[in-house]
Amino acid sequence: MSASSGFRLAKTLGLAAVVASAVTQEYGAGINFVVPQSLGVYPGIGALVPLAMFATGLVIFLKVFLYARFSRAMPRAGSSYVWTVRALNLPLGFILHFVWWASITAAMGFIAFAFGNFLGNAMVNAGFAAGHLLLSKPGHLALGLAALWIIYGIHVAGIRDYGRLVVILLALVVVTALAVGVIGFAADPAALLHTAAARTGIAFARPAAAPPFDAHAFLAVCTLFIFAYGGLSGAPALSGETEHAETVMPRGIVIAWLTSVVLFSLVAAALLHAVPWWAALDLIRHKHASLVTAPGIIGLAAPRPLAAALDLVIALIVGKTLAPQMVVTSRMLFAWAEDGLIPARFAETSRRRAPVAALTLTVVLASLFLVQATYIGWAFGIVARSVTILLVWLAVACAALNLRYNPRHARHGWSEPFRRGVMVVPVALLSIVVTIALIRSVLVLPHAPFYVQPLFQGAVMALIGTALYLRARRVAPGLAAVTATLPLE
Repeated sequence: MSASSGFRLAKTLGLAAVVASAVTQEYGAGINFVVPQSLGVYPGIGALVPLAMFATGLVIFLKVFLYARFSRAMPRAGSSYVWTVRALNLPLGFILHFVWWASITAAMGFIAFAFGNFLGNAMVNAGFAAGHLLLSKPGHLALGLAALWIIYGIHVAGIRDYGRLVVILLALVVVTALAVGVIGFAADPAALLHTAAARTGIAFARPAAAPPFDAHAFLAVCTLFIFAYGGLSGAPALSGETEHAETVMPRGIVIAWLTSVVLFSLVAAALLHAVPWWAALDLIRHKHASLVTAPGIIGLAAPRPLAAALDLVIALIVGKTLAPQMVVTSRMLFAWAEDGLIPARFAETSRRRAPVAALTLTVVLASLFLVQATYIGWAFGIVARSVTILLVWLAVACAALNLRYNPRHARHGWSEPFRRGVMVVPVALLSIVVTIALIRSVLVLPHAPFYVQPLFQGAVMALIGTALYLRARRVAPGLAAVTATLPLE
């Protein structure tokens, strides 16, 4: 379809698909490692891991409020890129979102690699010898490429098929989370620790008293959990393909947030009930951290056939995160092409109304990052994602304040939702305080080489983004004029 023919994306999605896309991007590998990721890094958190998960979810409401408000004012496929460019300025919005886009694309390659770990271990635990093949480097690469390109095929087939897929995956996520919750709370911790002791030889001993409250550890764990809720940032990317997006998208973001808070808190509480925090610490310190992941605890607590089945489902849940991430990255390219920052072919769609060029570039780059993760062992750009999630949130908060108080926006209809309502200013100000505090905690990784530092990786990608912007400005000198109006989609 040509750009002159009106809408290019198919506006066919409803509320269920919006909620499903957000939750399925949220609920992935991270929640299955909630215990070792928190207690293993900050043992002072003790039994408060579930409370930290719930408290983090409440803090995320600040972001949810802003994203819902912007989705009502500017429901476009470019989501936060469109918002920040129109409310702040084009160079800042593009360069920041280029770094974010690159980090998500890199993360797709790493998730495709991790999918092999989860599925291979699940098959080995279920008694399938083929699982060992998947755990080899060629197996990781073959399975990861298959996952990426199958999901690419679903996207190319049209957004309606994607919507059906994520609704099914949402049902799978909810059933799995509830199953983990039931098994975890039904487990007898004493019997489970007896089984763990027989497997590991560890003599578990309950401490005489609970440790005192460690505020630093609690806040640090909350910082880690901020990124478990990072998938909510991607939901508005479907705005160009959602019917009545100005009303459906805000509701979908709020419902997805509520669903994620409930599921995350339930799973965290169930896992820490099955394996008390002090026993989990012993397992982690004795190099048995795999036993305090969700699959590990289910393996200890549930009958073998049920545990094997849940392991396979959890592996699928990890892999399914690729589907919504491909939406975010491809629609960002679509939005850049609409604004003239990259070639117009990336804003063109097929007969099925899919942005095939944008999807193809995304899957090719993700495949290259998968090769890097398989044969080099780390993926450039992933660690920068933690910083860019917070920087985008910070920019969105500043954009809300600018729409509220900058007189140049008074004539723009999209500023109207920000010029009324008592919550906009306090939520934006609190968001600025929270994001700046958290950015300081993740900007530098202690004891890590410079090339994996978020600051270094973010700076490299920002330089690439700057070069792309300067090139686009040379090709189209009137580029800044695009910020005076909203893109069609």
